[in-house]
Amino acid sequence: MTDSNYPKWKSLQAHWDDDEFLKSLTSLMKLRYRRLDEKVELILEKGFRGSGAFQGRPLLLDIGAGRGEFASFLQSRGRAWNYLGFEPSSEQLKQRDIGGFGLGFVQAVAEQIPVQDMAAHGIVIKEAIDHCYDPAKVLAEAKRLLKPGGVLVVTVTNDKSYFKRLLPFVNLSRKARQTDHLSFFGPGDLKKLAQEALFDSVSVETYNYLKLPGVLERFLGFFGTAANRALLNATDAIGKALLPGMGGGIILTAKIRPIPNSKSPG
Repeated sequence: MTDSNYPKWKSLQAHWDDDEFLKSLTSLMKLRYRRLDEKVELILEKGFRGSGAFQGRPLLLDIGAGRGEFASFLQSRGRAWNYLGFEPSSEQLKQRDIGGFGLGFVQAVAEQIPVQDMAAHGIVIKEAIDHCYDPAKVLAEAKRLLKPGGVLVVTVTNDKSYFKRLLPFVNLSRKARQTDHLSFFGPGDLKKLAQEALFDSVSVETYNYLKLPGVLERFLGFFGTAANRALLNATDAIGKALLPGMGGGIILTAKIRPIPNSKSPG
């Protein structure tokens, strides 16, 4: 990472603050993030179901941890992951949602994680890969860090969603203003990166098919969490059937093949 643009990017990321973005979230958007946390947790648990890995408090690396939102979610669920978060922004780390959890938090860029090879049972890169300077290097780093049998989960906004295709000029205008986003991904783009990083198993899915103007999303907030969750679930089910691969968000799952005759990635 010796490109002349790298120092500028690193300086921006080192002091990045998403305070204004968080203030703009509608209740429906907050519920979307909650559902995403639940989906990621389920993928991680399925990856080790029956393996006995949770008996040894598996190491989970949260790369691009932000304010520790996912750590706070895991703590609220009482999960046994031995958590370690990495975040390049000192501002985000100062304003954490959680004081401490697991092994805590470290300031580091995703391309250079200060952890030994094959140390982690699971890695999460949630809504952060599009901020990274070199996404291919980030996924190669994740491959280095995972144990045999380990699971990587990457989530990101879908640049090939149906609503971005319907309004291409609006999408281009918004992308031009997002100076913190260096890359934009469709499901195929992200899957190709993981395959090039030589993961043994790679799959992608899209979700969050409901997209409405802000005023309507705020209005839906008055109907409560249960009704909004049912609406999001229903529109996802319909969207996946009618418009596969075109939901608003992408979830990639990548795995490393377990060692033969080994029951646990620990």
